[in-house]
Amino acid sequence: MSAAVSSLTSLSVFAKPNIIVILDDLGYRPTDVAAFSLPKEVAFSILPQTPLSKSIAQRAENEGRPVMLHMPMQATNHKSMGPLGLSTDMFPGAITHTFRKAIKSVPNAIGVNNHMGSAFTGQEDSMKALMEEIKRQGLFFVDSRTTVLTKAQEVAERVGVPNASRQIFLDHQRNTAFFERQFKRMKDIAKAKGYVVVIGHPHPETIAFLKQQLPSLESEGFNLLSIADYFAKGEQSDQLLATYSTDSGASSLNE
Repeated sequence: MSAAVSSLTSLSVFAKPNIIVILDDLGYRPTDVAAFSLPKEVAFSILPQTPLSKSIAQRAENEGRPVMLHMPMQATNHKSMGPLGLSTDMFPGAITHTFRKAIKSVPNAIGVNNHMGSAFTGQEDSMKALMEEIKRQGLFFVDSRTTVLTKAQEVAERVGVPNASRQIFLDHQRNTAFFERQFKRMKDIAKAKGYVVVIGHPHPETIAFLKQQLPSLESEGFNLLSIADYFAKGEQSDQLLATYSTDSGASSLNE
């Protein structure tokens, strides 16, 4: 049985649609610790070599929260990547070396998603070097899908890295009306497809909204599933998450 068919079979036995939430861009601001008020199923994706990367990662691990590395990658707009960014002009050895330094700065990380990366994720050779190291370290990869030209999941499949992709960016507009529209779209996708991957950021407005809304998901017929449990169940690498990416505005972020 193929991985896709196996995943579809597993999905059919879920009693409730699953919602997977990743909060990324953590590590720079003291206010980021407000994220610890959110349910423990919310994954923390932490930027490498930032002032709070190790302390947030360690506290999250102590509390049983999923920890991920938010790996900086080159964008088409050449926006600054911050420390330990991966650029398209790097040789494979440099990609491997930089990634190893980054993952060491985020203790207990079990997976990776891209910070920006609209240029880097579109380069197959660059992504192959990265995915080979991710596989060696036994990690999973979530494609943030900052461009429709991404090759991340295609390469992850070839290399054999457990993978998924983001369907919804919750907060690229920071106002309640937008959050509510995205939250409704999130629920619609989860109902239609069995689960959905959502990415948000540690803005005070986002945390306040999630703190208010996430606890009511169960009574509305949804299950808040951690990304760790998603991969532990073997639901990765299926075509649902590879193809059903419909977030409004996401394909034009080019970050």
